[in-house]
Amino acid sequence: MTTHVERGFGESLVFIPPLGGTAALFETQLAEFSRDYRTIAVTLTGNGDAADLDAPVEEIIRAQANEIALLLRDLAVRRAHIVGVGYGGAVAQRFALDHPASVRRLVLCDTWGDTTARTPTEKALALAIRSSSLAYRALPKKFLAGATLNTYVRWPAAGKVLADQMRSARLPELRQQFKAYTSIRFAPELRTLTCPTLCLVGDSAPWLVALGRRLAMTIPDARLEVLKNAYEPSHLTQPALFNEAVRRFLAKPSS
Repeated sequence: MTTHVERGFGESLVFIPPLGGTAALFETQLAEFSRDYRTIAVTLTGNGDAADLDAPVEEIIRAQANEIALLLRDLAVRRAHIVGVGYGGAVAQRFALDHPASVRRLVLCDTWGDTTARTPTEKALALAIRSSSLAYRALPKKFLAGATLNTYVRWPAAGKVLADQMRSARLPELRQQFKAYTSIRFAPELRTLTCPTLCLVGDSAPWLVALGRRLAMTIPDARLEVLKNAYEPSHLTQPALFNEAVRRFLAKPSS
């Protein structure tokens, strides 16, 4: 099952981690938001100390969303603000679609809702994204951790956290989740969402900015905010800007 860490009191605020991530990735957010919210960071099945994946690829994201629903029920949480980063954004979307009465507000960071390619450029991008799963199959963890450090030279603190997590990642299950993530087609359903939604994305990943803009245009009550000098996952590369944006959104009066 899904595991979690929680701190603080007040309205519940749930953080769902990026691909291969655990609740530990949200240490900064736990410290920041627990002053005003009951802050809950989860580790999804297939990652960290959570249980093994037990669903076909096409049902993984829905199964993980349902496990969060069960966790919140066990914690006596009727409604919560849901924040998903990267892959966690896909799980957050599925949760909001399947359990709409449980969502106060939705934050989707560095993520997408649909991988259907519309242009030749998008087709090439989609192929590159899907092909990158081969790295999880062919390369040792030590190499993947080193590649992560190289990717995050501009954000060394984030790079160290992500590299450490890569060294302990459960690669077979990570590959399954990656395949699920790059196959989602949520756009038709997302048009039915009614909860206020914030789409966040770092400006150092232009392709994610394009996908984030598409996501914000698909969800009726959504807006896009681009974080300066941020790269996925933005909550690690620019935690102060991320926290500020989320806090502003949560404090905004409902329309």
